[in-house]
Amino acid sequence: MAGYVGSSNRRNESDAFRAAVQAEVGEINTTLDGEIVSYDRATQRATIKIKLEQSIGGQTIQAPALEDIRVAMPSGGGFGAHYDLKSGDPVIVHVRQSNTDTSQTEGGNAQGGATRSFNLSDAIAYPGGGEDSDVMENMPAGGAHFGSKDGKSGLQARAGGSSAIVGGPSGSDKLTVSADGKIDLKSESGDSLLDIVRGALVLIKDHVNSGAPTDAGTQAAATALIAKIDGMKA
Repeated sequence: MAGYVGSSNRRNESDAFRAAVQAEVGEINTTLDGEIVSYDRATQRATIKIKLEQSIGGQTIQAPALEDIRVAMPSGGGFGAHYDLKSGDPVIVHVRQSNTDTSQTEGGNAQGGATRSFNLSDAIAYPGGGEDSDVMENMPAGGAHFGSKDGKSGLQARAGGSSAIVGGPSGSDKLTVSADGKIDLKSESGDSLLDIVRGALVLIKDHVNSGAPTDAGTQAAATALIAKIDGMKA
């Protein structure tokens, strides 16, 4: 598919040489845009549609789908992230310089020399890419977001050392941890669980029964708990 050079003028040696070089270079696959056709999360392999086509003689030829392509998820040090890719999700396809008969299947070295190079069968895919309009939204300034692409669900590490779990229809903070280690837990309405518990403790501490205040021991315990909440709330 890549080797077609059209009807260029080959009446002289220069044009013929240029056409030969173009045909040879056109066979070198490097990095291609693709999209998921199907994905197996157990094996992390996918069938991938290459977003490449060529018109020859008025007929459009679509590049064939690549099957059983490994999708490389971010990982290292015994940790990693995984995305359960869906049909249509964009990927970046890299084609290795050397064959992967041993390097990928056995972890050995790639075999150099007179073996296949830049062959689509030696491709590996990375999640991401896509058209310019395919961007993540509502991202925290100066921080990182690990979650949904609309920024409304996930974990956020923020500038200054704070972090939060965001969620719900509004995507607001649900669990926050300040830079100094204080926390807060809020509902979609914005009510703080710690404020509710603190309010209940104040009611207990200040409760009057038939004109008699709560006993001193209960008051002291409630006061101590209120102080703890005040000390931990972000």
